Amino acid sequence: ELNTGESLALEGLGFEPGRHFVLKESVPVLQKLLQTLKENKSLKIEIQGHVCCTQHGSDGMDLDTREMKLSENRAKAVYDFLISKGIAKNRLSYKGFGRTKPKFDLELTPEEEQANRRVEIMVLEK
Repeated sequence: ELNTGESLALEGLGFEPGRHFVLKESVPVLQKLLQTLKENKSLKIEIQGHVCCTQHGSDGMDLDTREMKLSENRAKAVYDFLISKGIAKNRLSYKGFGRTKPKFDLELTPEEEQANRRVEIMVLEK
């Protein structure tokens, strides 16, 4: 239960390194988000992508598109999945933050890198 303006990291959502493709084992995380949106018809969210392992504020290179907007492309991948499953576009938006909002400024462990490499959902409207 999130209030408007609050966000939550999608735990267990992983991507291929340097790419915007969701790992097969992460599909259940997307299915759970899809179900939540289907059960809460008035819920509007922003999908927020974040990356690790780059200079402060910068984004990562998406190996598929060759663009320096990996965080945005990962957020858009979640957006595209939800749209493809029937969620109305006017209930969703997405944004890439690069490394502007790290949970750990200096990543010392793989767990800290993973905490920074995430997609969060922010509630815009309930």
